[in-house]
Amino acid sequence: MVPRRLPALAALSLAISFSALAQEQACQHRILPVALRDSQNLPVPNISPADLDAKVHGESVKILSLAPDSRPHRLVLILDASGSMGSIDGEPPRWKLAFAFARHFLEQNRQKSQIALIVFNDQVNEVVDFTPENSAVAAKLQQMAKDHDFVKANVKGKTALRDAILQGLQLLHHPNSADALYVLTDGGDNASTHSAADLTRRLSVTSVRLFAVLLQGGLRNHGWTPEEVSGPNELSDLARRSGGEVLSAAAWQGDRIGLTADAEGRLKTAEILSRLYQTILQDSLLEIELPFPIAKTERWELRLSASARRHWKDVQITYPAALQSCASEVYGSGRH
Repeated sequence: MVPRRLPALAALSLAISFSALAQEQACQHRILPVALRDSQNLPVPNISPADLDAKVHGESVKILSLAPDSRPHRLVLILDASGSMGSIDGEPPRWKLAFAFARHFLEQNRQKSQIALIVFNDQVNEVVDFTPENSAVAAKLQQMAKDHDFVKANVKGKTALRDAILQGLQLLHHPNSADALYVLTDGGDNASTHSAADLTRRLSVTSVRLFAVLLQGGLRNHGWTPEEVSGPNELSDLARRSGGEVLSAAAWQGDRIGLTADAEGRLKTAEILSRLYQTILQDSLLEIELPFPIAKTERWELRLSASARRHWKDVQITYPAALQSCASEVYGSGRH
């Protein structure tokens, strides 16, 4: 009986080898979201694969194609209503700033994408799912705007930012890299039950991109907790790993709004925000082939080629800064 089993075992071994090879090739071949914008935060036109240069561990990554992402975009708007978003040192509440940005975001993008809404402090208090024409989110924001006691009654408590982001991910059924989370927060987290590692892992598995605008006070670091000090850097790292970014920081400057994305102060706030939204909604898909299977999660570098840098100045590229290992959930049984 043993001689008759050998061919079957050999065939099984060969099938496993072919399966492993196919998975390895799938892992080396990837399609990632990329956005390129100039110093005025406008999309850079006419970039070709030849204009890009990428490396991982010092070895060149082959750029196969670059094309606009025509897939429909779903966006989850996540609003921080914790106590730190209230009025500090006599300045207007940061919540007022966040809410103005939220309404502008809906007005600018409700015809271009599907939008859901989460409002949170030490827990998620409001969840508004996707609806046709984004009618439910529009109605909720209008209701909040008419509630003159909203800040006093609702902007309070600690900040469970990571938990809120994870709940936002749950609203995205069958998520992909065309989907994004847009967070308006001061960045501190002092109440979440989930760690930054939990959130990083989940963002990797779903391919959803994380974007944020940081709401800051007039006196930076004045009386901040350690979580508030480290939070913005943590949020920025989470965003860059996912293929998103912290788009800007915003703060009251007297009765005006100041944005770091508008350092020279030449444009109106609404125009700057509209240009930043293009990073989320007018992205492209970059097709690459890695030089080898990745054994662990690796950071990689994507930039313009030397000749392209001479032609385009000060181009900012937003892309997933972390490439997941071939053994991770993303490229193991969890995804393929």
